Amino acid sequence: MNKKTILKAAVAFILTFVLILVIGSCNQKINAKSKNKVEKTDAAEEQEETENKKKTEATEGSRPLAGLSLYLQKAAEKKVNILKILLDRWQQEQDDISLLAEVIYHENWHTDKDHLAAYYTGAVVMNRVKRDDPWLHLNGDKTVYDVVYAKGQYSTTKKFYTVELPEECYEMARDIYRNGTPDVPETVIFQATFKQNKIWKVINGEYFCFG
Repeated sequence: MNKKTILKAAVAFILTFVLILVIGSCNQKINAKSKNKVEKTDAAEEQEETENKKKTEATEGSRPLAGLSLYLQKAAEKKVNILKILLDRWQQEQDDISLLAEVIYHENWHTDKDHLAAYYTGAVVMNRVKRDDPWLHLNGDKTVYDVVYAKGQYSTTKKFYTVELPEECYEMARDIYRNGTPDVPETVIFQATFKQNKIWKVINGEYFCFG
């Protein structure tokens, strides 16, 4: 092998080696760019997920279904018996509506033909359920039973569940319990055949007064 052949071989080797280094360097740069892009994409997705979560929590109050979904998820995480909670709440609602219908009927169902006094009576009961009444020692969460059977209240309680009530009574009780009484001020908490405070309305001798 002569010197010229050896020189050519050496040059070819050097050129090949340099080409390999250049290609390797380019691949490293490409890989680095791809990695950065992936990391940026992951970070963007994580940020978007965080923002969506914040939006969901922020609208929980204005979107009942979203709030319910979040509630059920948290309950499931805590291994809470969701079915039992829902059944208990449903039963409490049925008991409250049934007792409210009894009060409406026995207190004022026959006071006037339009049953306005009965309607206002139901409103008074629910107003007491919603607000704190220190004078009755009824503060915090209350049920219709707590209000109706408070000491010194509703003299007709002994008549409850002694007769069959008309379906209209239950319909009125359900409507008041579930939809409220926006036409009756929340501060009207007295109902009796005599004046107890500043009068709101009087129907056939039945006084409805502010508390």
